[in-house]
Amino acid sequence: MNRLRAALAASLILILVLGACAKPLPPPAPLAPPVEPAPPVVVEPPPPPPPSREQLLGEYVDKVRRLIRGHMLYKPKTLPRGNPETLVQVVLGPDLRVRSVKTVKSSGVKAFDTAVRRAIEKAGRYPDMPAGLDPAPFQTHKIKYRLHDLI
Repeated sequence: MNRLRAALAASLILILVLGACAKPLPPPAPLAPPVEPAPPVVVEPPPPPPPSREQLLGEYVDKVRRLIRGHMLYKPKTLPRGNPETLVQVVLGPDLRVRSVKTVKSSGVKAFDTAVRRAIEKAGRYPDMPAGLDPAPFQTHKIKYRLHDLI
């Protein structure tokens, strides 16, 4: 039993000596803050190119034709058959007001030619020109007008 005690005492002394010689453990490293996800990168598409002069002109002519069509009046008896076409010359003032309208080429249907001229006169003023178009070429111009244009 003395041997057992002696062995236990020796073991205890060895543990104490080893514990005194051991380096202390470093303090635990601080936890890194949580990483927030980066906001999504939004790439906007480039703006569309500005319309060309030809596109602006085409859209403007369509707008004028719709304006005229909105003022066309027919009596059921005078409604011509087929798709008559007339060519009229329009003179505008600098403020785009209609100054004069005359038939350059008749459709062969007097009532239709008259209705087109009256519709232009009744419109009174053309719509404002879009930016990028010069109104000077429109001061005097010709319009070919068909009864059944797809506008």
